[in-house]
Amino acid sequence: MESNNKLEEDFLKFPYELFNVVFSKKSFVDISRLNVKTTEEAENYIKNYGYDLSNPQAKAKITAIINEAKKFLQSYLLEDPEEKSPSIVIPPDILYNDDPCSLIIAASQKEKTLHQAWACSILRVAHAITHVDNDLSKYFMPGIKRQIFSRFMEHLHVTRKGEYILGNGKEGDAALKLKMFEMKNEKSRESLIMKLLHKAENVASDVFDRIGVRIVTFRKLDVIMVLKYLSVNHVISFANIKPSRTRNNLINVPHFLQGIEELQTHDLSSWTEKKVADFLEKYLQLPPEEKAKETDKIIRENNPYSSTMYSSVQITVRQLITINDPFNLNLIYRFFFPFEIQILDEESYIESRTGRASHEEYKKGQILSVRKRVLKNVLKYHRNHLWENNCNGGKNET
Repeated sequence: MESNNKLEEDFLKFPYELFNVVFSKKSFVDISRLNVKTTEEAENYIKNYGYDLSNPQAKAKITAIINEAKKFLQSYLLEDPEEKSPSIVIPPDILYNDDPCSLIIAASQKEKTLHQAWACSILRVAHAITHVDNDLSKYFMPGIKRQIFSRFMEHLHVTRKGEYILGNGKEGDAALKLKMFEMKNEKSRESLIMKLLHKAENVASDVFDRIGVRIVTFRKLDVIMVLKYLSVNHVISFANIKPSRTRNNLINVPHFLQGIEELQTHDLSSWTEKKVADFLEKYLQLPPEEKAKETDKIIRENNPYSSTMYSSVQITVRQLITINDPFNLNLIYRFFFPFEIQILDEESYIESRTGRASHEEYKKGQILSVRKRVLKNVLKYHRNHLWENNCNGGKNET
């Protein structure tokens, strides 16, 4: 008969953090503890993660990542962006501990202490940093940006008055006057870390808006005309659009198609371009209730901290990038890289700069979300401790 200890070990003890990730679809960032008991187990855990601590360079890298995680917490997450609660500080026994094994063991403690909560918080941020550090595309970013942006710059012209013109109007090619054209450069390292901590997946390769293009038109019809221009002139490959990333709470597509059908019933021989444009423009407006419904859906499915005022057409395109190896010019790398195109009219752009749609409000909401996620048990401990002190007249303070 097998011993009770073996039966207990085999059938009653499970790595519940693994269950949380696999069966409840939780991210590693959202689990509350690890399951590592000894230094040897911790070293093996780190080795399987990808860093062999017996290698001095790997050990130094892990130490640097842990220290960066602490600096990130101190810079962005220790203060409440809503100023509803006091700032918190990293305890000295955590702040000055850069031993990854001891942090992992501390994060595995069953007892929910402040020390255990802080160890988990440090490791959550460190996990995001490792994905930023080990994203292969960062080594090719100058070439990636050059190849993506050059396609647009070939078709963009700026007049002496500073006006943006898409196309040159030659040989039947349309020339569209734009309100604004922006190239969105690569996210900063800190912004990318924040993005990963905000996302459910926490994987750098799944960040689709590291670089992008924003086009602001004067009216809604020009949004359609810009898309037409990009398609007809093969500025982007519509075969490589990522459908699940398409967002539209600006254009009433079904009604616009009805407008096209209606227009075809008219004799256009005496119509001017302006008259046609004015006719179609009225078919593009989304009714307020439909706009609100579509916006709520986008926010619910993608980003709960987006503004309800932000209206745009947004698509994610993967472009095939070709890069020569800098040390071996005969070796060529080819890979798809995603970038974002955002098109909106002047009215929507003005709305996006004010109120809840402002960038500052978005960032505040994002930081609040990440802070609650990364420091959830630390914040819970402080709330409970404050409650106990208030109830006992501060007698429990040490």
